[in-house]
Amino acid sequence: MIKQILIDGTTISKRIDGLSQYILNVVSRLPQRADRRYSIVVRPDECPAEYCELWRQKGIEILTAAIDPIGPWREIKFRRWLRLQRPFDAALVPSNQYPLSLSIPAVYVVHDLIYERYVGQLGKWGVLKRKWLHYNVAKGLQKARTIVAVSEFTKREILRCHPQTVAHKIHVVYEGWEHLQACCQQAPLNLPFREYILYIGSSRRHKNLQGLINAMRIASDHLPEGTGLVIAGDDRMLNARQRAQIAAMKGKIITTGWLSQEALNYCYARSQAVIFPSLCEGFGIPVLEAFYFRKPILLSNTSSLPEVAKEAAVYFDPNQPVDMALAIIHALQMSETEQTEWIRKGEQRLKRFSWQKTADEIDRLLTEL
Repeated sequence: MIKQILIDGTTISKRIDGLSQYILNVVSRLPQRADRRYSIVVRPDECPAEYCELWRQKGIEILTAAIDPIGPWREIKFRRWLRLQRPFDAALVPSNQYPLSLSIPAVYVVHDLIYERYVGQLGKWGVLKRKWLHYNVAKGLQKARTIVAVSEFTKREILRCHPQTVAHKIHVVYEGWEHLQACCQQAPLNLPFREYILYIGSSRRHKNLQGLINAMRIASDHLPEGTGLVIAGDDRMLNARQRAQIAAMKGKIITTGWLSQEALNYCYARSQAVIFPSLCEGFGIPVLEAFYFRKPILLSNTSSLPEVAKEAAVYFDPNQPVDMALAIIHALQMSETEQTEWIRKGEQRLKRFSWQKTADEIDRLLTEL
């Protein structure tokens, strides 16, 4: 008998972030099986058209519903939508936002619990938002038949924040990098530096851009002319003080705002090294992206990042701007021989990760349902 599998894709965004990248790549690589049929529900005009076309070719049914990606209203809308659908046998929930109206066996992917540590970055009503997120994840962990954590660190966070969770339900399945092969074109940007350190990510508090700005202020006196820092990604959460500090650096730091994958490829390809100063990460896809583009990576020695990079990164204490500054200076003064050695280590480490491996493991867990 053919099993009907529902995939919750309502958290996919047309401005592709790390979560969207995860869902798009895993769903695209799920093996086709004669004994099951996949249906994915997405929000109207949010899922990239090329992925929808690929999924249709693979026989995946695409459903659309105006369901919020997060929050209590999401639960109400999901419940109403689900009542109008045919029965499903199992579900894949590939984001933290577990639909509490699901009553079928499910594989539930938890990416991080950063909101537990950094309530302030949730904005207005942050305490209430944190309570809702905690409640939603707790229920998801309880209801799901199988739980996927994207790193050992995330697994430990699940058990720390939700100690009632059955530990043997949790499987660690890493993320991948092949999305970079699917989009290998580059869109040139007018960058003012001869050499630069690249940061890619959002400006949320846990990303530690304040620490990075402080480190660049210390490092700037020791850097030659024509070198600096490029901050690429959504910068809407930079505050007025941080913007003033960047302006005071007189061109040593530039921000680009959100960029397409083609523009990010250009930034990666021309960088001297990549820096990821985050205080907390569930996994850290930019680590694999740096490896793919054959760039040395400067990395926080916290959370999941040492687990992902192992010996293939230059580490620093993200709470010590001087330590970070020394890493920046070192990267911009690195000899060709040393740079080649870091690149070699990154290439070796990259071989351990793959979106196909991720999808195959998810497929295996769905089969066990």
